[in-house]
Amino acid sequence: MDAIDVRALDFAYAGGPPVLRSLSLSVPAGARCLLVGANGSGKTTLLSIVAGRHMIADRAVRVLGRPAFSDTALVHEVSFIGGQFP
Repeated sequence: MDAIDVRALDFAYAGGPPVLRSLSLSVPAGARCLLVGANGSGKTTLLSIVAGRHMIADRAVRVLGRPAFSDTALVHEVSFIGGQFP
């Protein structure tokens, strides 16, 4: 089982252009993953989605084998800290 499984994810903020298009990604359990990209490329958006902060289809993003948004029990197993750090 993958720790993170993203399948053909499309995401846009309300009224805006697509931020993520047809994104697929698998991160095996126990693996380390480095997420890099230019400013505005969707890194924080992807992490927010994986953390369950945006409503997306259950089949599009799964964390620990469970739907990232609708499985509210994941809040005890997944953390996301966003923002500026000195």
